[in-house]
Amino acid sequence: MLERVLPLSLAGLLCLFGALAVGACDSGSDTPPPEEEEEEEPSCESSADCAATPDTPFCDEVCEALPEGHQLGVGDGSPESVNLPLIMVPDKARRSTDLAWNPAVANQLWVLNSSDDSVMVVEQAGFEDATWQRLHDPAAAHFMNNSPALSFGEVVPTYGQTFAVCGDNDNGGNDFMGPALFTADLSVFAKPTPTGLGSHLDMLHSTSYCRGIEHIEKSIYFAFNSDKESLDKYNFNVDHGPGNDDHSDGEVWRYGAGEVKGVDGVVSHMAYDDESKVLYVADTGNKRIVALDTTSGTMGASFSGDEPADRNMIDGATLTAIVTTGLEAPSGIELHDDLLFVSDNATSQIHAFDLTGKLLNSLDTGLAPGSLAGMAFGPEDGKLYFVDMITSRVLRVDPKL
Repeated sequence: MLERVLPLSLAGLLCLFGALAVGACDSGSDTPPPEEEEEEEPSCESSADCAATPDTPFCDEVCEALPEGHQLGVGDGSPESVNLPLIMVPDKARRSTDLAWNPAVANQLWVLNSSDDSVMVVEQAGFEDATWQRLHDPAAAHFMNNSPALSFGEVVPTYGQTFAVCGDNDNGGNDFMGPALFTADLSVFAKPTPTGLGSHLDMLHSTSYCRGIEHIEKSIYFAFNSDKESLDKYNFNVDHGPGNDDHSDGEVWRYGAGEVKGVDGVVSHMAYDDESKVLYVADTGNKRIVALDTTSGTMGASFSGDEPADRNMIDGATLTAIVTTGLEAPSGIELHDDLLFVSDNATSQIHAFDLTGKLLNSLDTGLAPGSLAGMAFGPEDGKLYFVDMITSRVLRVDPKL
């Protein structure tokens, strides 16, 4: 009898002490508490699932890796292998030549229009609630005249995020043309100033018939000079503020004179790799992609101009042909995931190359010849956005994975 009572007494004592410790005790049932159900890990059943959740580790184990250049689709490269949803449809065609994401404002896309020297600023680009407005600087007839390209640059203390454009013209015959610097602050950009010179922050004048522009660092940009068949490097240094005209601290260096060629009516975009200091260029007239080692070359002779700015040739810079076949009129170029994405204005195809020039993937957009120009990858979704120069629409490549 004692043997039976003792365990019960011990159990009672344990329950008592347990109640004192935690404030509760059950009726003495030996039934174990129910086990918590384990949450099921989501699974990837297709490459599309992997693409939708690229940061989920388990996807790497169950799905095939997407091929390089998959941003153009993984099918046969036909127009049917992707979807091309419309991101912006303007009220009328304005010959859009380029587009770029404002680094300072989430989901804000700027579209450059060359036929009326304006920009379309798209808010919430890529979303159903996207809106856009057209902005035209009061002095755009000079500072944004027939601009082929736009490149966002540095953030400055007074005016915030800046960008630069250049003009594909000769300013009525005197060749007084080159890149212009603006702020992306919508309370300043495109607003009139007392001087009548619009809202531009700075401008330098040694590149007539500019076909492309690309930010390098600080206030330094490269411009594609179709007139001199060169790549011109500009340093605005300190801007002169909205609507002023002091260009005395400007610097210009000319690389590879006579080695690149433009094509009338086609933009020649560029892309810069900050790590390697290489500038990749759509050398449209020579039907190729070239790479400029921006650290190469030596200071050469000075050349003249119509404003107080320093100008010098750069001798012996290294310009290497990367892609020499398969392109008819390379125009847009983007560096993404260590790959070069190139749009061909003549064929309306987009190609993906590695940095040695090996072709990895191609997409026929199905658009009319002469449609393709600038491109830009979405900073959040990693998808390729591009302009249709004929209709001024913005479209996005959505691969059918």
